[in-house]
Amino acid sequence: MQIELKEVNKTYFGAQPLHVLKGINLEVEKGEFVSIMGASGSGKSTLLNILGILDSYDSGEYRIDGTLIKNLSENKAAEYRNSLIGFIFQSFNLIGFKTAVENVELPLFYKGVGRRERHRIAMDYLDRMGLAEWASHYPNELSGGQKQRVAICRALIAKPKILLADEPTGALDSKTSLEVMQLLGKLNEEEGVTIIVVTHESGVANSTNKIIHIKDGVIGSIENNTAHKLSPFGETTIMK
Repeated sequence: MQIELKEVNKTYFGAQPLHVLKGINLEVEKGEFVSIMGASGSGKSTLLNILGILDSYDSGEYRIDGTLIKNLSENKAAEYRNSLIGFIFQSFNLIGFKTAVENVELPLFYKGVGRRERHRIAMDYLDRMGLAEWASHYPNELSGGQKQRVAICRALIAKPKILLADEPTGALDSKTSLEVMQLLGKLNEEEGVTIIVVTHESGVANSTNKIIHIKDGVIGSIENNTAHKLSPFGETTIMK
């Protein structure tokens, strides 16, 4: 799905108003694998929240495939999120008292899919991520890399058109970070999912095809990463 922002502004009003996004202009084409890179306080997380319809913006336009996303009711915003967007977070956001497979099943539960069917689909995703034998384990029994792969399964199971990843490698060691980025690259390549990764790490950004630099709420340079090359990721295969 194509994403387009025109002159998007966002200010947080408090004792001291904070103008976080200052006229953002951005286009992400369908099927692109891009990173938004910036230091802490640059506005990248606010931008991601707007892209994910988790936060509103004050002025400008945000369109998904030409549809204006603005002033939505909470029900309409939730409908768009559930049908279009998958999320991956730095802290995994897995539910501690649910097993890996139960965590993956959750989006299908909210869509009303029957217990047996959602379990079958969730197990298929875990199997293809090399996690079938960990399906009955709880998050505190999994490594950081395993938790993030479970989180990726959960994000994918509803078949989103757009995948938003907020510092997805922030809690991982360098080797596991590389594996997670390679996995996202394969998803983009094989399934055509539009993926946007927010990061402050150049190594993560260099794993994507396009790097968008943001500083002080303004888009700076946008570079096509022609040197980007995806390395093999073990034996993992991705859902067709």
